[in-house]
Amino acid sequence: MALRALLFPLLLLASVEAGEVADWIARHRETMGGAANLAALRSLRAEGTVQAGGAAVRFHLLAARPAAVRVETERGGRTLVQATDGIEPPWEFDTGQWPPTYRAMVPAAARVFAADAEFDNPLVAGPDRGYILEDGGEVQLEGRRWRRILATRHLVETVFLFLDPETAWLALRLEEKAGPGGRKVRILTRYEDPRSVAGVLLPHRVVQVVDGVVRQTTVIARMEANPGLESGLFTRPRPPAEAR
Repeated sequence: MALRALLFPLLLLASVEAGEVADWIARHRETMGGAANLAALRSLRAEGTVQAGGAAVRFHLLAARPAAVRVETERGGRTLVQATDGIEPPWEFDTGQWPPTYRAMVPAAARVFAADAEFDNPLVAGPDRGYILEDGGEVQLEGRRWRRILATRHLVETVFLFLDPETAWLALRLEEKAGPGGRKVRILTRYEDPRSVAGVLLPHRVVQVVDGVVRQTTVIARMEANPGLESGLFTRPRPPAEAR
């Protein structure tokens, strides 16, 4: 009986925290457009530019639930295609190389690409995509207050999500990833310029800050909801001998 009495406050605290997380998740989903609009958004087509290292590169993106994506970047008269169907390992193809080679990405790049291919953010995807969400309380970051949510996946992948306490908009994402040579780097992603796409609020400017330095800025000029998708767009083409 004494042990149960000691455990009760801990169980109560866990219950309160779970309730708070559920409230913030519900608010965030409503801010994005509500359950019906989120469910109706099954795929996206986007185009724009990525600025990195003093250069700007045009890109075209196709994405579909739950984790399929195809990105085509154009530079110097050639196009690099990178894709995954969410099942097979990510692959790539460079139009500047001949004969055509649809090669698997190197493991480190493949892990990052596959993680970034998730169609929904962790607050929308939730347990259905393996996320455990916990309340991280109110914190200060970049000179202002945020509500922090911890999202853990596969027991080892943890990211910190920062919601605007007034609107519940997901404005920041903080994580650590292995950089060159295996060194851990701190990556802060800012989600800016939210606009409605088929009733769902999506960022049209994404800024990536690595160890305090802006490394990449993505500006989306156009985004289309539920475009027609050709069969096989996300699947790695197989050589005739391998396909048999």
